[in-house]
Amino acid sequence: MSTQQFQIDFERRLPVSAQIGMAVCDANADERWKREVDAAIRQVALTHSTFTADEVVAELERNNFHFTTHNGSALGPRLKEVSKTLGYMKATDQVKRSTRPASKGNFLRVWESKIRG
Repeated sequence: MSTQQFQIDFERRLPVSAQIGMAVCDANADERWKREVDAAIRQVALTHSTFTADEVVAELERNNFHFTTHNGSALGPRLKEVSKTLGYMKATDQVKRSTRPASKGNFLRVWESKIRG
């Protein structure tokens, strides 16, 4: 039996159950996929002042990404984790509808780059 450790932010808007779900999703994602996604996030943050998960997926597709993970919705938790640990970007209070057909117009958080020159 494995023990999962993560930090719950009781000050934020997300319910604790959602925070737990996101943490578990990121913890269970394939490590190689995480590294590839981290690199795509960095590239997008270097080239865009603001962006959403749509731009990260486009960057992964542009580079013919090689790794997958068990749950494609792990991208949201990965963006949050990269923001916190690597500091490439920060969350804004804005959302934008996805333009990818697979996302069916879901709302996506808009991120602001902290590393764009």
